[in-house]
Amino acid sequence: MTRLILVRHGQTDWNKDGRVQGQLDIPLNTEGKRQIQSIIAGLAHLKGVKSIDALYSSQLSRSWETAEEIGKIFHLKVKRLRELNELNQGIWQGLLVKEIMKRYKKLYNIWRANPLATKPPKGEGIKEARERIITAVQKAVKRHNGRAVCIVTHEIASAIIKGHYKKMDINRIWENLPKNASWEVIEIK
Repeated sequence: MTRLILVRHGQTDWNKDGRVQGQLDIPLNTEGKRQIQSIIAGLAHLKGVKSIDALYSSQLSRSWETAEEIGKIFHLKVKRLRELNELNQGIWQGLLVKEIMKRYKKLYNIWRANPLATKPPKGEGIKEARERIITAVQKAVKRHNGRAVCIVTHEIASAIIKGHYKKMDINRIWENLPKNASWEVIEIK
C-alpha cells in the first residue's frame, strides 16, 4: 500500500484577504511560515508511516517553501513539478472572491454549481487541471509504490487529488477544499 500525504501550503496575505491567487506566485506570510512548524509536528507523528520516502511540490513559492521545510526534517530533496501548480484562474487572479461574485455573478454561480461546465475567463478548466495534476500524482505514486509520498500543493489542486483517490463526484469539489497548512493521508492500494 502506498501512502499519499497531501499537504496544503501555509497561509499567504492573499489567503488572509480572500484574494484569488491561482498561478500567481504569492509568498507565505509570517503566519504561513509559522504554520509550517505545526505541519511538521503532525507529520512527525504519523501512525503507520516511519518516514516520508519522496517529496513533491508545485513550483509556486508558497508550496515550495512549505515543502523545503518538510524536506529538511525528513532529509529529502523537493522535486518541483509545474503540473502540481494551482488551477490557473485567469482574470480572476488577484481579485477578491467577493469581487468575483459581484462582477461575474452568473459565470461564478455556474462554476460553483457545475465546475466542469465553465472556467474562469482566460483561465483553466477543472477538467484540464485534473488531467495534468492527476497524471503527475499517478507517476509519483507508481514510482514510489508501497512507500510514503508527500505532495505539497494548493487548495483546488489538493481537492482534485483527494476527490480522485476517494472517488468523489467532481461536482462536489468545493466541499473538499482544504484549509491552509492542513494535511491528510490517503491510502492507495
